Amino acid sequence: MFCGMLQQPIRFLFLTLALSAYSAGCLAERVSIQLSNKITATANYHDGDKNRPAVLMMHGFLQTSEFAIVKSMADELAAAGYTVLSPTLSLGITQRKKSLDCEALHLHSMDGDIVEIQRWTQWLRSQGHKKIVGLGHSFGGTQLLAWADKYPQSDFELVAISLVGSMPQVQRNKPAPAAQRQRGEVLLTAPLSFCNRYTSPANQYFSYLDWGESRILGALRSAKVPVHIILGTSDNRLPPRWESQLRQAGTTIHMITGANHFMDGTHEFDVLEIALDILKSATR
Repeated sequence: MFCGMLQQPIRFLFLTLALSAYSAGCLAERVSIQLSNKITATANYHDGDKNRPAVLMMHGFLQTSEFAIVKSMADELAAAGYTVLSPTLSLGITQRKKSLDCEALHLHSMDGDIVEIQRWTQWLRSQGHKKIVGLGHSFGGTQLLAWADKYPQSDFELVAISLVGSMPQVQRNKPAPAAQRQRGEVLLTAPLSFCNRYTSPANQYFSYLDWGESRILGALRSAKVPVHIILGTSDNRLPPRWESQLRQAGTTIHMITGANHFMDGTHEFDVLEIALDILKSATR
């Protein structure tokens, strides 16, 4: 999507690049790591300027690195000269290439996702990147926050786009079914994120459900790294008073007027502009 950006309005001309460098930025190398459970996890990797922060780009819940805004941001940041690593979380599937359906049997967990993010961070560090900026869309931002909470980092900043917790707004005020309160390996089917019916062992289900609004706000208040949050004023997936609660938690908020949860259309350029400003500041 963004790979046609050079034809966009003049306010984006600060991204001026040589045509050859621009085209190269849209090409990614496929890299992989072997997980302890013998599953291979993959990522798209753009090798950029090692004097700049590397970007760890995380997709939303059940999606992949090919999700529209994630792919577009990765390509454009790479075209601007940044190293970008965009993993597709395995979710228990080796070399996963497709998003998972809500109706599938889900055997993955938040804990496993966080360990996987840690492995990718170690991989980035092994490539010589000292400063890393995590850039996550939707629940991907929550997962980066959870990872930074479990694995305290130096030389790290977090940028969360359309940050949300584990439950959708329509379910937020409904009590959990009695079966949900029984943790263990028993299977349960209940709402989770945008899924109305999500089937998973109870322990795995609760590993995601536990990362709701209160836990996000607590992690933000105790965060040891700078956190930037980009929100759209037309995002109907956000809880009431979310912006003010995030500000009270000590984060830097960037509001985009008229943008929805997916930052569709020209709002993608607004997100990119904000991200580039953050990266430039992180470089200094």
